[in-house]
Amino acid sequence: MKFSLLSSLFFACNLMLSGTVVAQEFAQSTNEHAAHEHEDITSLGSHVHGHGILTIVLEGNEMQLAFQAAAQSVVGFEHKPVTAEQQQEITAAIVVFNQAAWFSFNVDANCELAQAEASTDLTQLHTKQGHADFYANYALLCQRPAKLNELQLHIFNLIPTLENIEVQWVINGQQGATNATFGNSTIKF
Repeated sequence: MKFSLLSSLFFACNLMLSGTVVAQEFAQSTNEHAAHEHEDITSLGSHVHGHGILTIVLEGNEMQLAFQAAAQSVVGFEHKPVTAEQQQEITAAIVVFNQAAWFSFNVDANCELAQAEASTDLTQLHTKQGHADFYANYALLCQRPAKLNELQLHIFNLIPTLENIEVQWVINGQQGATNATFGNSTIKF
């Protein structure tokens, strides 16, 4: 797969749909003490409890998905695991994200998972207190990309504390964005 082309397109999608990333990151770094519950969900990488960001890029028959959410929304805490139960929660969440069963595309597009990689700041040696995230990145191949017209999100059943996902996409040159919730978890392209 041509990850360099897709990676560039993926980055361009984030810039187009999220505004000026550098300015937002600079503003966030100069105001680290602000309460993160009040951050704007539309900024790239915002750390907002109960919310996630999903970006989809399809070029030809190659697709990349990237998901990010606050660790609090996924496992219920944002500090290094201190108990065996907390470590099991992290491990279970990574397994669930790596299985990629929390989303599906319409069958007609015939998209198959080629690669999945889930991670979290909670497993890093230098986790910042109070601001840990979960990440999941996927590569898919779609045999009939022209028929891709729907995404189903099953994640709200798995993670009840997740209230909203900002979904952004670039599919063969067409772009769009919407918000998904438990009651509105089907995205039409």
